[in-house]
Amino acid sequence: MNGKALMSADVMQFPELLADLAVKDIKVWVDGGRLRCSAPVGALTEEFRDQLRERKSEIIAFLNMATAAARQQPAIIPLQSRGTRTPIYAVPGHIGAPFSFSDLSKHLGDDQPFYALQPTGFDGQSEPMDRVEDIAEYFARQIVEYQPSGPYIIAGYCSGAATALELAKILGQWGAEVPCTALFGPLHPATYQKLPRLLYFFARRSADSFLRDIAKLPTFGARLRYFGSRLRNLGERLRALVSLLRKSEEPVTTDPVLASRARLKSAAITALRRYVPTPYSGRVCIFLPNRSWLRSGAAPRRWLRVVPHAEFYFGPEDCNDTLMLEEPDAPAIAEIYRQASQKLND
Repeated sequence: MNGKALMSADVMQFPELLADLAVKDIKVWVDGGRLRCSAPVGALTEEFRDQLRERKSEIIAFLNMATAAARQQPAIIPLQSRGTRTPIYAVPGHIGAPFSFSDLSKHLGDDQPFYALQPTGFDGQSEPMDRVEDIAEYFARQIVEYQPSGPYIIAGYCSGAATALELAKILGQWGAEVPCTALFGPLHPATYQKLPRLLYFFARRSADSFLRDIAKLPTFGARLRYFGSRLRNLGERLRALVSLLRKSEEPVTTDPVLASRARLKSAAITALRRYVPTPYSGRVCIFLPNRSWLRSGAAPRRWLRVVPHAEFYFGPEDCNDTLMLEEPDAPAIAEIYRQASQKLND
């Protein structure tokens, strides 16, 4: 792939299609005037194939336009560019997928400008950064070039919360107004510094997901088969997790897109493990999927050591914690964000 475009600029024309493709790790780009596609085995369904065929000319035109825009501010991905409210600039989790905010942006409404931030390395052309401070400064420069004066609301999801907090500090030091930093399901860096804690967190998330899924199955036989399939996959997933944390070399793959994403993920985890949060005096709102998340391995209370004034907001108890920003939970998370925004305006 020679990087003509990788779904990396104004997505307003095709938000749902591009978001669906990104969630499945399906990449599309233009090469020599032709639309190219790369996807994991089984991800490119007939429905996706039909959409790509039917809208090929539109997508090619859009991606060519996106390439030019990306050369100006490659980190700024406008999910919603309209509206009069203070714009949100959001840092994704460690896989760097800006489209993880698509559902949340949609449910925040047409009056809420929302920009996802794309890290270096996600485009497959640039190299990823492995220090939170460097990533945050890169985002800060991109934001100021795109929107020279504030105010800005800074957001971060999962492991991106650390970068969001650092980004808010930098913008504040530069004299910009940051009325709120919103952390969605934040992972404290301590989660990645201690293997036992991360394994506990992994096990808890897997168990919660298993219980939700198995409850939906209609018969005992179906539940037994599902249990067997999950058990077979568990050992492999644990080995992959431990390997990712311990080995220094990057995973080997022949797919250039997957190889670049593997480097990005490895660099992001390295950055988080190195990062030591420092005190921040600005307003911080921590949005958790549910109250039980307070007791999770994500260690959300540890943020109080550097932001003791942080406000906590909770989604419904049945919220899918690992996918809290996606359907069907995005409306509930959007609602608690609106509650926090109302408190800011009062």
